[in-house]
Amino acid sequence: MTHSVRLLTREDAAGVHALHARCFPPDEAWSAWSFRDTLALPTTIGLATEAGERLSGMILAQNTPPDADILTMCVDPDYRRAGLATDLLNGLVRLLGPYGVNRLCLDVAADNGAATAFYESSGFLADGRRRNYYERSDGTQVDAVLMSRSIAGQANESEA
Repeated sequence: MTHSVRLLTREDAAGVHALHARCFPPDEAWSAWSFRDTLALPTTIGLATEAGERLSGMILAQNTPPDADILTMCVDPDYRRAGLATDLLNGLVRLLGPYGVNRLCLDVAADNGAATAFYESSGFLADGRRRNYYERSDGTQVDAVLMSRSIAGQANESEA
């Protein structure tokens, strides 16, 4: 199945929430309200992949040059391992280039091995840690690993 990539708008909040809820435990999924408000901010850039009428992946970033922060990213479990996360990340890099963004930052739960491996394979390096940043529904706390990668000069390269 072909997946197209498109910009997200505030009107996508319910669909993005439904996708996020399929990808994260209930205590970690964002509400539709949170997505609506975040998508309404002029500094937010969001992309989605679609399979037919259904969102199959999404990425949200806060554009604050010279950096941008990935706020959240997910791919529907039914569509994982098909390159959608890479498509979303590359699309984001292309969009951020004209804004003068030189570095892409994020934090990821230290116990999320799949996400950490993806980001490392995409050129991100760990450059910090926030102790006990995430709290799980059972009360356990998990560190956040801070990661970043340079994207300076890559916007045009990724189009080649």
